[in-house]
Amino acid sequence: METPPTSSFSQQQESEFVTEADWIPSFWNFLSGLDQNDLIAELIQNDLDQQATRTIISFEQDLLICEGNGLPVDGNGWKRLRMIQGAGHRVLAKRRKIGVKNHGLKTAFTIGDEIRVLSDGHTITQTLYACGKDKPPDPGALKEPIPCSRAPAQGCRIEIDYRSKVLEPDEGEQISLGTIQTDDIDRLFTAACRYIPEQFAGIVSPEVASRYEILMRHWRLGEARFVFSCTRPQKISKTGIRVFRRKCEITGSVQGLPSGFREEAARRLLPLQGRLKERVPDFYRREKRFFVEVSWRVDRRGKPQKGEGRFRYPIGYPENSHEALTGHSAFFSAPLISNTERHAPARNEESNPELRRSCEELLVAILARHALPKWGPEAMKLLVPLTEQGNKATRSLLYKLIGEDAIPTVDWKTAVGLLTKGKRRKDAPLWPKNFRWRDTRPPQYRFVIPKPTWSTGSIEACLAIICPHGERQLHPLVDPKIVEILASGEMEGWCNDFITFDEGDAFKRLKGENGHFLPNTDLDRELAVPLVAAAYLDVIADTPLSADEKDEVQTALRLPDSNGEATPFADLHISVSLPTDLPGLQLPLILNPDIAQHRLLRHREWRPPCYTMEKFLGKGGLQDADEPTRRKFWAWLRKNLRQVRPAERSNLAAFPIWPDVENNLHRLAELCEPPPAIAKILGRIICRPHAQVRQS
Repeated sequence: METPPTSSFSQQQESEFVTEADWIPSFWNFLSGLDQNDLIAELIQNDLDQQATRTIISFEQDLLICEGNGLPVDGNGWKRLRMIQGAGHRVLAKRRKIGVKNHGLKTAFTIGDEIRVLSDGHTITQTLYACGKDKPPDPGALKEPIPCSRAPAQGCRIEIDYRSKVLEPDEGEQISLGTIQTDDIDRLFTAACRYIPEQFAGIVSPEVASRYEILMRHWRLGEARFVFSCTRPQKISKTGIRVFRRKCEITGSVQGLPSGFREEAARRLLPLQGRLKERVPDFYRREKRFFVEVSWRVDRRGKPQKGEGRFRYPIGYPENSHEALTGHSAFFSAPLISNTERHAPARNEESNPELRRSCEELLVAILARHALPKWGPEAMKLLVPLTEQGNKATRSLLYKLIGEDAIPTVDWKTAVGLLTKGKRRKDAPLWPKNFRWRDTRPPQYRFVIPKPTWSTGSIEACLAIICPHGERQLHPLVDPKIVEILASGEMEGWCNDFITFDEGDAFKRLKGENGHFLPNTDLDRELAVPLVAAAYLDVIADTPLSADEKDEVQTALRLPDSNGEATPFADLHISVSLPTDLPGLQLPLILNPDIAQHRLLRHREWRPPCYTMEKFLGKGGLQDADEPTRRKFWAWLRKNLRQVRPAERSNLAAFPIWPDVENNLHRLAELCEPPPAIAKILGRIICRPHAQVRQS
């Protein structure tokens, strides 16, 4: 029996493997990829891992010094500092800390060739010139920490001398690390002062460190102090959510310091499962659970404010990292795994998407049960998208809020009141106080959005007024960008949970067409109300219409007349000089004066014919009126004489509306006013005019 041939893999098993790497060229490439702007964050992160509550960073003329008041470096820490790069195999990596890769401190090499770490009476040095400054670059570190009288007993001190000559390694790709000039240090300092407030807001925690101080000093530019603090958490009943406030207070002599801020944060505990059991830092751990956090900027009263939400781990990622944006105004803090540059959550880390979903679920819950009940539509600012990717995230969050029935809505009367408040015009009269709707049908949708197609994201008062009054409406103060997303037709729930009401729907209702989504109500009763009629006129005025469409609308349009009835538009007249409220006068159908001056009716093709005093007198309506009606007409004429043209005034003389001294009505020619002596002789033979006639 033949022996089967030995496989290649079996032969390899019989051989001895070796673990080798020509690591120095790779190290230089690693250094060339580091970002100088990450230095301050990495230094402060090291202090956070040592449970510090204060970090002082001093930019001196020749070197940078960082001092924290945390725990001193322990035995494993000194072993890691011997490693010029990496940790976790030959030396134990940090466990349950924010930084575990032993990469952060190497950012100091972006400004210097030598890093000195001083702690617990000892020091160790990492250098890029292990063979001496007069030799080619060669990275290395001291084998063991050595005693040092300058080393603090508590905490840690890091010193970095600024690079004074160009570093150009012989191995690997051709890279060059330039010298550090005064301008470089100034720029690094001012950039850090600008970024620190937002980048480190999430490091204070009620359970870990409720206060943290960062003090930045520059030998020439001055000093800046950043004090972060937070309040005790409060429970939101039956939700498992705790909320608290943070603030950042900023003082100092540095020019152009940013303003302090306040934010509100919400946390929820989740079970530690799978890979997260070993990878979650102590900052997030709570026994066998860990928390995720959502936070947002607030004003002094606690009202939510718009912002640029970012991911935190709990340190915020750099300001220029677009991948670190959440897409809206809320910040997400979780034990995220960062990419190699630590500029954003790692894309290929399977736990990161799940952590994001947990943060989004928390955001929906805190909005539905806390922020929206307290602040109404102002809380929706948190969901305003910042990017196209943010639009996608916001759509998902909005759909979840709709499912929670948490989208801010109002009834018809409240919506109209909010949209017309402080905007009353002559062509937009107020709603009659005693008017009551008859329609009691339950709403078909969770809410309706009265938004025209020709507007980007604004809710229009005219459509809100016309919208079926039985439906709840999206709150008019919801941010326009949110309105635009909801009305885009691209969201789940469209036409099932909510719908828009646009100018097309308004015209269908006007024509009596039973809408597929919103059935008609008692339209004649609605159109008899000036506010509703004016709203339809607003929609017509703002909508581009073809000639045929204009004819259709004019045929269907009904407006309130002076008697409060909805009347076909073609049958109406405008009167500017007649008392339309006298029941005894025979007048044609006159347009209600509350909307007679509407802007649409000023256009030639829309202006109804005018029924003047001359036409009225020519038809003899006043001649046949009874005495009470003529007396009322006289009372109207006295107050409105200026509205009557001179030619029309002379025609009025032929009508019996003029009172004498005994208040009997006559034609003007029947009245006589002789000199007093003659008037006394003639007595009752003549009819002397009333004083009101003489005054007129």
